[in-house]
Amino acid sequence: MKWSGITVSYPKEVVLVKITCIAWLIAKIISFKVWTADRYFPVAPVFDFLSFPNQFHLILYALSLIGIASIMLFPNKKIILGVVIVIELFSCLLDYMRWQPWEYQYLLTLIFFLFAKDRKQFLSLLAFLLAATYIFSGIHKFSGSFLHSFWDNFVLYRLLGLSYGAAMNPLIHYPGLILSVIEVGIGIGMLFFRPKKYFALLAMMMHLFIILIFGPSGLNYNIIIFPWNLAMMALVGVVFCKNVAPNFSLSFFRSKFNTAVFLLIGILPMLCFFGRWDDYLSFNLYSGNIKTLVICVDDVQGYPELEQYQSTYKNKRYCDDRYSINTTIWALDELKVAVYPEERVFKILQERFNQKYPSVKNTFVYYRYPYQNENIKEVP
Repeated sequence: MKWSGITVSYPKEVVLVKITCIAWLIAKIISFKVWTADRYFPVAPVFDFLSFPNQFHLILYALSLIGIASIMLFPNKKIILGVVIVIELFSCLLDYMRWQPWEYQYLLTLIFFLFAKDRKQFLSLLAFLLAATYIFSGIHKFSGSFLHSFWDNFVLYRLLGLSYGAAMNPLIHYPGLILSVIEVGIGIGMLFFRPKKYFALLAMMMHLFIILIFGPSGLNYNIIIFPWNLAMMALVGVVFCKNVAPNFSLSFFRSKFNTAVFLLIGILPMLCFFGRWDDYLSFNLYSGNIKTLVICVDDVQGYPELEQYQSTYKNKRYCDDRYSINTTIWALDELKVAVYPEERVFKILQERFNQKYPSVKNTFVYYRYPYQNENIKEVP
């Protein structure tokens, strides 16, 4: 990089950390409300005793922004890295809604940078994280739920304007699974094949495709994913587009820290397929097979903040002919993030909702694809 005739070069690992911090700051600013307690959507702390006034949440938020910005200026100051990691972890304990996939990735990146003994180890860890993200995300998408929710609904119906009958044509419907195969192939290629730059270019094209679909020129939906997709394009470009890109081999396991990371992001996500590990911590992204939470209500009069999210018509499918509040729509509108899709979180949200809106009689119901009776359950 040149400035006033002076050439300034940053080590590869520093560039990666700076990219992460820029995207992180943008995401945290966009999702400001999720980092506060002064909001309409209930706060869902991991433990009941972690209930603090809004001022405490705001202090953590401000310290987080300052800390992330400081890392951009002083990336090699381990004390700053450590403090930011502690702040983020504690802040996320105060609300499950903050455990978004991008937050998880950025936090892991800082942890890798802090504990890696050298540049080579950090690059190997980050490369493995990126590859694991593509592999598991792609595997989750190899399903009818992905075809129904993403390919049919977003791409064919809403973006391309095809009719329902046309989209159900097998020659149009099933090719959507090619996206899953491509994503898995990208991740495997990043781990085991050379040259890796072609897989990086393919990944960058995929992220550009996502931005075009959900951006202002497309569906203009879920803006929080824009900085993450841009960051992913930049990260894979820096990590994999050069011949010095790390290659996954048995030498990776010589480090106990590397082995622990492999268990965390290479093994535990497999448990998600058996309901034993969280979807968001398993890189289950836009697959359509996560749980969706609705609040069935009779009347929300007196709470205008709820009236705007209450369905116009009574919901016969999930609410036994009562009105419904789709929490995904509510969360994306107010907090700019999606609901953390786990049953234990739904229960906490129910308890906090009843505390916040005591006069609203409600039933919390969650469902997942395929939308059959056995997949529709009431939160106990």
